[in-house]
This record gives sequence, structure tokens and C-alpha cells, in this order.
Amino acid sequence: QGSKAMPPDLFAMVLDSARRGFACCLSYVLGYLSRYREAPAAWIMEHYRLRSAFFMANWAIVDLYLACGGYTVADQEYIVTGAPHIKPAEGWLRLMAFGCALLWLGGLVIVLTKIAPASFFETYFCSVLMLDCFMRTSHGHHGLINVIYVYSMMLAGVRLCPFIVTVLMIAMGIQVHNAIFSCGWMCKPSLVWSFVAFVLVDGAHQSELRCLYDAQHSLAVKNKATARLLSSVCDVACWLAADGLTILEGDPRLDAILGCKAENTQFTCYLPVEERQRFQSAKASAAKGSGTKQRHDPVVLLPSTLNGAGCRPCQVDLFIEDVRAELGTAEERNLPGFLVGIRLAIPDCAVMCMAECDPESPAIAASPPLYRGSTLESDGVASSHGGAASLPETLLSPRLPQPVLHNCTREALHRALLSGTCEVGLPTVESPRARGAVLASLDLICNHASGGVLFCVAEADAFEQVLGTGVPGAPCTQSSDQGYMTDSLRGIHIRDARFQDSFREYTRHTHNDRWPEDHPDEWARGRPKDGAFLLSTDGYRVKCSAKLLGLTAPVRWEGVGTKHEAALACAWAIPGASVFVKSDSGSLHFVQKRETTLHVYQVDGDGFT
Repeated sequence: QGSKAMPPDLFAMVLDSARRGFACCLSYVLGYLSRYREAPAAWIMEHYRLRSAFFMANWAIVDLYLACGGYTVADQEYIVTGAPHIKPAEGWLRLMAFGCALLWLGGLVIVLTKIAPASFFETYFCSVLMLDCFMRTSHGHHGLINVIYVYSMMLAGVRLCPFIVTVLMIAMGIQVHNAIFSCGWMCKPSLVWSFVAFVLVDGAHQSELRCLYDAQHSLAVKNKATARLLSSVCDVACWLAADGLTILEGDPRLDAILGCKAENTQFTCYLPVEERQRFQSAKASAAKGSGTKQRHDPVVLLPSTLNGAGCRPCQVDLFIEDVRAELGTAEERNLPGFLVGIRLAIPDCAVMCMAECDPESPAIAASPPLYRGSTLESDGVASSHGGAASLPETLLSPRLPQPVLHNCTREALHRALLSGTCEVGLPTVESPRARGAVLASLDLICNHASGGVLFCVAEADAFEQVLGTGVPGAPCTQSSDQGYMTDSLRGIHIRDARFQDSFREYTRHTHNDRWPEDHPDEWARGRPKDGAFLLSTDGYRVKCSAKLLGLTAPVRWEGVGTKHEAALACAWAIPGASVFVKSDSGSLHFVQKRETTLHVYQVDGDGFT
């Protein structure tokens, strides 16, 4: 009262400083919230599964102890009297505790069996925890036990939003209980600060998990890209243990080269005796300079020979990279230490190895082509080992993988294309326009095809991208009937009766597979009835009676003719294509490419013409 008032200028400076500080803090908080991201719930659940199971098992045991008549400490009596008051659990509390224990055990089953999505489990975990807290609060437990519950949520990886909702609900439950049964509302600054501290700690924890998820995802993407790049240089790569001997990870292509399962075997066993010392020297050369922080030395290249089990020797180039210093591994058998890339020096040796090995071997049957330089492989010419060329005796075909074969009925295929039912394992066609065109094609072939036919449905742009480039030597189409069917069906939808009548006549078998000489349409007389139907997803023809030139697929389909091979090539090369192929005998197959695998469905059932 006796002091002088604050000068106006100083008061304005304090207010301005406070305003600036508040604005700075607010902008920082808003900026942090705009950059805040959390790891996916599925990833968190996968990494915190055992920890969550431990917490649920622990709370289930505690609740079962109460349900069986265990003694509890009434916190409220401790607050009033200053001394803990021990009393047995009452009947209604025992019943509630037993119900919570059952819920915890149900969550334990969910997290261990992975029968529910991660988001559902997170909601379930928080809900049961709230019920347990409410049960204990009604008995006077709203002290240390609730803090332990909140910490268990953080340690179980519960994300920030459900964490905040759960903590608020627990706090509100405690306040309501106090207002009704105790000393009224309790809104102490310590409670507010505890809530803020819990939120900040969980937010920081989730940010760390997001950083870990980003690093793991980035590493996985880089590893995949590196593997794809390495596959363009080498035919196969394998990891050797830090001792440089044991093959840690197998590969079907490596098994095909060696003629046996290579995992957990000694790499030097497949080298000739005279080559083993050179291999040890190459490893020693690769180890030089591996401890430097920045290493620019190229990998060691060692021309050598691999002797497979039951196969003749195969000349290879070995690329050896020592990563023991980077991985911090010593001379241990079970830890990776060397990355070895294998490139076939003479591709014909691969053909000879695979031809001489057991053709029924699963490793060889499942292995993709071993030739480099092209995705679509051609036959190779056999040559003798040793470098000297000899006169070829026969053309040997490479051991190409087979498409995945399925069996289904027409009705099951129709349901799968319509809704993606799991009975066939075929994903639904997402675009309604494309789905309608594929289903109309299935009905057309089943109801109106009198003979063999190849029918391909895809986007018009996809046909143009693959078959309409105009580049010499590139895949293209040629009309086998001088454009008669293409012009006849111009502007006619696949569900139009005119389209169906023309298609039925086109597929009707004749003695020379040509239109009759007495056909009413003079332009059709004597023209070939051969080639594929290319249909856009709009339901209109792109080209009819078309010869597909330059298409092939890196798979083999045993026991079929060129029409079925063309169906495989069409499904492989044209993005998003759905291909139907019907033989003259009446069998119908549906072909579709998913990722890098061709799937063939043999359609059985009534309704075929």
C-alpha cells in the first residue's frame, strides 16, 4: 500500500512479454501437434503382445483373489483414521471382481490367438481397465492402484487418444464417487498435474514408437530395393555365417543350382578342393579395410565352380562382401558375416544342372528362371562343360515354374468375382464397370460359346500400353480375318443380342475353321475363325479375331496348347487383365495375375453350351 505504483511503460512491457511468451508456447504446441504421428495399432500390438498379455494375466489373478474372498485395504478408511483398515471383500465386490477376471482372461485369449484386429483389442483393453478401476473405486480404492492401472496402459502401448479418454473416464468416475459417497468434489492441482504428466509421458512414448516404426519400415523398403537391384547383377545371393562357412538363409534358386537344400550346410562343401583355398583368400581380401568407417573398396570377385549334389559342375562368379565389422559379429556360426552373390558364368550350365538333377525335386520345381537379362525366358542350347563349344544335340527347355492351379464351379467363380468370397480365394474386381464386363464375359462364354475361344477383358489403355506401341519388334496384334469381326461388332455392347449371336456363330466349329462359303454376309465368307477377343471394361470390343504377337509368360502350363499359353501370356503382360480360355473339348479356365504369380481356375459346372 505504501509502495509506488508500477510505471505504465514497465507494465506494458511485462504484458507484451507475457503475450509473446504465450504466443510462442502456443505456436510450439500447435506445431508439435501438427507433426505428431503414431505408429499403426497393428505394429504396436505385434511388439507389445507379450507385455499386454502379462498385464492382463496379472490383473486377472488379482481379481480372482478378490473373487475368492481375499482381503483388501480400504484406502478411504486409511484417509479418515490414519491407519490401514483391513476388511474382507464383500459379496457384491467378489461378484464384480470375478466378472472383471473373466474379461481379463478373454482379453488374454484375444491377444495370444490374434483373433481380433489391433484396434479392437486396444478398445477392449481400455474398457476392461476402466471397469476394473470403477469396481475398485466403489470399494474405496482410488489411490495407488489407479496409478498402477494408468502406467500399465502406457507400458502396454495404448495410443494417446484412447489413453486420454480412459484416464479422463477414470478421473470422472473417482470424482463422482467422492461427490456421492465421500467428501464432495476433489479437484486438486496435483490431480490436474498428474493427468497432464501422464498425457505428456504417453505422447513422448508414442513419438518414440513412431520413430522406431519409421526406421523399421524404411529399412525394410531399402532391403527390398537392394534385393531387387542385386537380382539384376547376380542370379542368387546368400548369407554366410561370420565363420564364412555356414549358409544361414536358403533360397529356391540356390537349391536349384546345388541340387539340394542348401540352408545350414557348409558352402565350401560345394567348391572343388583346389578352389577352397582361393575362397578363403578371397574372404581375407574382403575383410581388409572392413573396419574403416567409410569404405569405398569394391566387393571381391572370385571366378569359381560349384559342384551340386547329383549335378555336373557349374561355372560361377562369386561376389563376396564382408559385413562383420558393420554388424559387430565375431567368428560365430549363427550370426551373419558375409554376403555372397552368385552369378552363373555360363547360363547353359544352369540348364545342364537342372536337367541332370531330380526333375521332381521341390526346390527345382519351385525355383524361378535362373537366366539373367530378360523376364521372359527362351530355350537354351546345351554345351559341354569346360568352355569348348560342341555341336548341339538338342534344345533344352528351362525349368519354368507352374501357375497356381485351382478348381471351382461357375457359381463360385461368379460369386468370387462379384463379392470376393474366400471359397475361391479370388479378390473381387473393385471397379463396378470392370466387374460388370468380366461377369458378362463369363456368361457369354458359358451360354453362347459353341467351341474354343480366348477372351481377354482389361482397360482400353492397358491394351494400348502393351499392344499398341507401334515399335518394331514390340508386342502387337494382327487381325486374322482382315478386320471382319472387329468391324461387325463396332459399337455393340457385350450384353447386346447381336453381340451374342455373332459370337455364337464365330465359335461354331467348322471343318476348316472358317466362315462358310454360303454365309449370308459375303464379306465373312471363307475368312478364318481364329484369334482372341479383346474387350474393354466398358463392355465394347477393342479387337476381335486378333493374333497376339510377341507375348510370352515365364511359366509353363503342362498339357495344354498354344491357345492356353497365349492366355497365360495375355494375363501376364496386360495390367489388370482377366482372361477366359475355352478349349474345343468344352473345358473352361479363368486366368488372372496377382502380384508376380499367375493363378488359373478350372471352371466346372453346368450351363456350358
